[in-house]
Amino acid sequence: MTTQLLYFLGPARVERDNTPAAFAQAKGLALLLYLAVTRNAQPRERLVELLWPESMPQAARKNMRNTLWAIGEALGDDLLEQAGGMLRLAPAVVVDIHRLEDALLLLESGTVAALEAATAHYGGPLADGLAVHEAPDFELWLLTERERLATLYLRLLERIIALHRAAGAWDRVLTQARHALAADPAREAIHLAMIEAYIRLGQRPQAIQQYAALTDTLKRELDVAPLPETTARYQALLADQSLPAPAALRPSSRAPAPRPFVGRAAELAALDHERASASLGEARIVLISGDLGMGKTHLWQTWASTHAGDAIVVTTHALETAEPLPFGPVMTLFRQPGPAHTILHPPSPIAPIWLAELVRLLPELAVAWPDLPPPLALAPAEERARLLQALTEALLLLANPLLVLIIDDLHWADPSTLDWLISLIDQLQDAPLLLIGAYRPQDAAERLLATVASWQRHGRLRQLPLAHLSVEEAQRLLATLGMPDDPQQAAEWVRQSGGNPYFLIELQRSASSTAPCDLASLVRARLQATVPAHAVQVLQAAAILGDSATFAALQATSGRSEEETLDALDVLDTAGVLSAQDRTYRFVHPLVATIVRMDLRPARRAFLHRRAAEAIERAHAPHTKPVAGLLMEHYAAAGELGRAAQAAEQAAQHALEVGAFVEAPAYARRALDWEPTPRRQLLLGETLITAGNAGEVQSQLETALHALEQDGDRIGAVRACLRLATIAIGTGQPDGARRWLARGAIQQVETLDPALSAQALQVAAFVERQKQSYPAAAELLDQAEQMAREHQLIALRTQIAFERGNLFANRGDLSAALAAFEEALQLARSSADRVFEAMALNNLAYHTLLNGEIIKAQQYIDSTVALSEQYALGFFQQYLFSTMGEIMLARGERERAEAAFGQAYEAAQAWGNHAHMANVRANQALVAQARNDWSQARELLEAARIAFGNAIDPIVREKIARIGAALAQLTPDS
Repeated sequence: MTTQLLYFLGPARVERDNTPAAFAQAKGLALLLYLAVTRNAQPRERLVELLWPESMPQAARKNMRNTLWAIGEALGDDLLEQAGGMLRLAPAVVVDIHRLEDALLLLESGTVAALEAATAHYGGPLADGLAVHEAPDFELWLLTERERLATLYLRLLERIIALHRAAGAWDRVLTQARHALAADPAREAIHLAMIEAYIRLGQRPQAIQQYAALTDTLKRELDVAPLPETTARYQALLADQSLPAPAALRPSSRAPAPRPFVGRAAELAALDHERASASLGEARIVLISGDLGMGKTHLWQTWASTHAGDAIVVTTHALETAEPLPFGPVMTLFRQPGPAHTILHPPSPIAPIWLAELVRLLPELAVAWPDLPPPLALAPAEERARLLQALTEALLLLANPLLVLIIDDLHWADPSTLDWLISLIDQLQDAPLLLIGAYRPQDAAERLLATVASWQRHGRLRQLPLAHLSVEEAQRLLATLGMPDDPQQAAEWVRQSGGNPYFLIELQRSASSTAPCDLASLVRARLQATVPAHAVQVLQAAAILGDSATFAALQATSGRSEEETLDALDVLDTAGVLSAQDRTYRFVHPLVATIVRMDLRPARRAFLHRRAAEAIERAHAPHTKPVAGLLMEHYAAAGELGRAAQAAEQAAQHALEVGAFVEAPAYARRALDWEPTPRRQLLLGETLITAGNAGEVQSQLETALHALEQDGDRIGAVRACLRLATIAIGTGQPDGARRWLARGAIQQVETLDPALSAQALQVAAFVERQKQSYPAAAELLDQAEQMAREHQLIALRTQIAFERGNLFANRGDLSAALAAFEEALQLARSSADRVFEAMALNNLAYHTLLNGEIIKAQQYIDSTVALSEQYALGFFQQYLFSTMGEIMLARGERERAEAAFGQAYEAAQAWGNHAHMANVRANQALVAQARNDWSQARELLEAARIAFGNAIDPIVREKIARIGAALAQLTPDS
């Protein structure tokens, strides 16, 4: 059996039986790549649209056939499988991408050897060097997939490095870290891993060089310096201090340019108020709280740089470590450059007794103060109390005129630091001190929460919880960053961010709706830290379900019990991941849902989509258009294309019923793509009658008719013939309508489908009216109405009333015509038939105008315009603008009339309606006549005669003759 291997991680290449196969056609490789990444069978039409979007449909399909032939010639016919318009890779084909993706299963429990075997398949960026011209959607998709797989590769490497580090295999740490930096040179955590490895191996010069390389890389690529915690860790390693390593390697995320400040005016004012209170000699505390990325740090940094005035500002931060270092933020405060560092070095007013105590915490002070007495030998409790007092004495020297102490990431503060803060506030309660802390409540330890509660009880605390940016604030933030040209892109960034400023900034920087690598990694790390294993399945189910994530759907999709689902939802709510809204559970930040979905293995994703579809199907019967649309998407994502096609078909039918005429063809096309049948071809044609153009409608319906006749589907064929007859009527071709009626032999199906038979009678009546056989038309309408009443066919009664109005109008009975159109309007409204509601309103406007009631005609046409715009009745524009023009002409508004007739002519031309084109040209001749432009009036009337040709509309023929006679009697001087 032939072995086929596809390599796409790095430059694309193919092997057959371990022998490289020569194949370099870009579109062919792109097609194979798309099938490899998606893993599911894909419709040929989707691939054609993706790879040849600029070509005409026939040429694009030919290109597809040529590409498939080239693949078969170069790589063998057994590489691809084709069935029912679907295309996929043969199951036996081996793809390197799958090996890397499947390693996600090993991320937590896999051995180092297994993980290293998986990363060995990564030869570089996905399809490196592949350039596919004139296929912008494919190029965007390729960039997104490159980023996703590169992120996956780095996640695996980070896990490998962590395992080697835990085992003390420092040589292996260096090897794998070099692989990681080759993919992302600016990853600070990886540089730190290398620095530590060099130190542990006794290679200090190499460690120093590595830190210099990190500094140069960040300066060159991002114009920033290493993070303070990176520098602190590096210095500690050089000094051989035993600081615990971070709990997990995680990338730092930073913007290369200053972050704009938008909103938060109330928070700035609150900080100003607390500053004023503290400056009067009352220690105050402000705690800024919010989730990751909400702008806590940015708020205090902006305030400190612009509002602190003459206060002395000192800052520090806590670190996320496996074992919190006692007094970690305090040591950082006094070691980093700034007022707190200076106050401990000569010359310093602090008493030697306190400096001696501080040497316990900061041994380097013994070098600056060699003559200090040794610290007193005390009991541990008393020793700790003296140390706290010494720290307080040091800061007290800075409290003039006001000391502002800021601690970032306070939720990671160790117990010793919290003890010191409690002591500090207690001892300096009457001093000009403002303590500002930034923290995430859901990450805070119980000790911190208890401390916060205590400060609250004593009236010293002001909480500043940061809310999500409003839509208007988010848009202002985008405007300062650089609004994209596409308003829809901007709106999608705002939606995805959920009002989180950092998320929005990162999306704007990446210029994509998908999460950039650093942001995605940060979100993953956050989820891993806050979401326990038992809640992960519910989290994944929520990401798959989207806006339909009800409790029942979440339980069914996740497969958890009712109690387990409740517990998981509590956890996810507490962690700020999900929130309950109107009986559904939504992601606080939609971007998090995107990342969760992105990280699902294809098999897992398909499984959850199938469960979601089945849960929605059970909960909603019968299916409305939105529900059918959801089922369609879920079943398609699950690879169940037959069930997806059924749901798409339902969605198309529901869309027609509720007047969503623009959406209906899209649903019908997808049903046809996924599982082609003649009935679905017919459905597509029917959906296009309202929203499409005449040529496409005709083509689709004729294709469906041929297939239905081949299948012996009598009812389907009759439906197709009736639709084609209706199109012929709408384009002014009564002879064509007669031919379609004859082909359908519709009278033979009366017992099978009375609705079709009644509709055929109504269409036949139209044909007789066009022939001016008015008695025959009336008799046919009477028969049709009797059948419609017998079978309670309200929609058909609407059409019959409308056609009866036209018949009365042709006979010259204007009052009876108006009554019939009014009846058609009421019937259309009672059955929510938006098409005939608009048509009845339009005819009422026109015939009311003929009756001399211009104001009432204007009211009717205004209602028609509103309805047409609301439901996008594209085919109807030719009649709407024509009537509008005649009303404008009657009102003496010649310029507006001329504009309306121009639009009517374009719409009639698009539908090939020659009779109406002639009617509009005749009306334009009347406008020219009203301007006394006789020459143009005659030219337009001649154009009307040419457009009319052999058409059979007696009303238009008479109008042209009447205008011609009037013009013949006029001269330029008259």
